[in-house]
Amino acid sequence: MTRFLVWLSALLIRLLTATLRVTERDRGGILDHPDRPPVIIAFWHNRLFLMAPYYERYCWGHTALTIISRSKDGQFMADVALKFGVTSARGSSSRHGVSAALTAMHAARDEKIDIVITPDGPRGPRHQVQPGILRFAQTTGRPIVTVTTHLRWKKVLKNWDRFEIPLPFSRCELITGEPIFVPEGATEEELGAIRERLANSLHGK
Repeated sequence: MTRFLVWLSALLIRLLTATLRVTERDRGGILDHPDRPPVIIAFWHNRLFLMAPYYERYCWGHTALTIISRSKDGQFMADVALKFGVTSARGSSSRHGVSAALTAMHAARDEKIDIVITPDGPRGPRHQVQPGILRFAQTTGRPIVTVTTHLRWKKVLKNWDRFEIPLPFSRCELITGEPIFVPEGATEEELGAIRERLANSLHGK
């Protein structure tokens, strides 16, 4: 039954995504550029619905690895994401986080693998950048490229992150931000400024 639900969910996501009228603002230079360098892709947790199908559609030539919690819901999300070619390292700040981080660090050695992170997931607070993504960017030397979507018509769930589900035939603006580097020797003040810049970019500013 679970395998069927995974298959059905992926199918419904594909069908719904196919109806959207998309415009692109690719300031990060990651869409339809198979020869680009690898990056860390960041997006808010409530934009999760469209990220796997859009990664499959626009980031061809690369593969993605994301960190997903080891909860039952996390397993379902990981299985659905895999239908779009997105692999996962399982863990969170509360369970197996070190193991997942080491898996992601190892994957970051591959020039064709993008690391995908939700800076406010998996539990929030909503739209607040947690420090883990900055540490990861420092250690790997990779730039962070934010991705967001603005939907004209959508259903917003009443959960912690106000999860967004597009309505059929909605207009969708797909925005990537300019690459953000985190210097290895950045001071706390500099990290604070980068964190604020990252949050603004995640909103498409």
